[in-house]
Amino acid sequence: MPTIIEIDKRGDVLLQFAAGQAPTDDGTVSPPISLRVSSSVLSLVSPVFAAIFNSSMAEGVAFRAPDSPRPFPLPLPEDDLAAFAVFANVAHHRAEAIPQCPPPQILMDLAVLVDKYACGSSLMPYGVLWLQRGLSVPPGDTETSMLEGWCRMLLFAYVLDLPEQFAAVSWEILLHHRQDFQDEVRAGFDLPILREHELLRHDIHGEFQRRKSRLRREMMWALMRPIEEINRFITPNRHPPCQKAATTIGNYLFLLDKAGLSPWKSQYETDPFESIMHRARMVGNEEAGNEVYQFEFCNKRICSCSAVTTRPHLAKKLRELVEDAHRWKLWVCLDCTKTDWESYRLGNCRVEHWS
Repeated sequence: MPTIIEIDKRGDVLLQFAAGQAPTDDGTVSPPISLRVSSSVLSLVSPVFAAIFNSSMAEGVAFRAPDSPRPFPLPLPEDDLAAFAVFANVAHHRAEAIPQCPPPQILMDLAVLVDKYACGSSLMPYGVLWLQRGLSVPPGDTETSMLEGWCRMLLFAYVLDLPEQFAAVSWEILLHHRQDFQDEVRAGFDLPILREHELLRHDIHGEFQRRKSRLRREMMWALMRPIEEINRFITPNRHPPCQKAATTIGNYLFLLDKAGLSPWKSQYETDPFESIMHRARMVGNEEAGNEVYQFEFCNKRICSCSAVTTRPHLAKKLRELVEDAHRWKLWVCLDCTKTDWESYRLGNCRVEHWS
């Protein structure tokens, strides 16, 4: 016997889903499950269902026939039951049955339903809340599972057109995805929905590549910025180079290399940015009191260091620059993605970001 879940006890439609394919403990196949819903409610939240029940299509004619059974059976063999149950509970305002934080797979299945039935407006308020809650907890125990979860959440934000949540999820992917896109499949970090998915109609993968290149440049700039002023003023042509400055710069570069942060090493092609930023913050915190990285004026009567106006502590400066990384705003912009950057040129992006 099929199992009936009553979303609306007086509903006039019985949505029938495919029977489970996985055998139960006794070897039998689980029976099909149906949802009892209201045709009026579905018609209000979805123009597709409104057309099904009120048009001249076979389902609409059969539904309006005087002798049609009630509740009226409507097969939906291609739809996911769990996702549709969430949608139906939202549409029928059954707050007690709506999950507080659906798993990423449910969100991706909901995105399919939104695209198929044009019902995004009814799910949008809950979608914002779900993504906010989902971002507060990593969607998995491993790097791969977290990235897969964020990709599913990203697809949900894309289909529901949620720019702020799309930017926030893309930032997590940018921070945790490894740098080398060319070798991502072999490394086990392929993000297939960013490359090809039936619901994606814009070049999201290309936007991620551009953002990751910009993030790499900003990170390298942050690592080298502490010695920028010393490099600029220490070796003018008319004065001999300052030995103390050269020593301080050498100590700092050795510190970066020891911490796996040297700009000339391959970690920028293999490590997630989150890991690189974490190491940079740790270096800055641990070495902030180490005078080896504090530039001091030398005792020479004539030296190029006299042109330096400040005495920077290189490790402290590094810490300040990296802690400010969240203000870089290098997430992927949904509006730019969908308009090929026309929204940015016109100043119409709904989220603030760098170019």
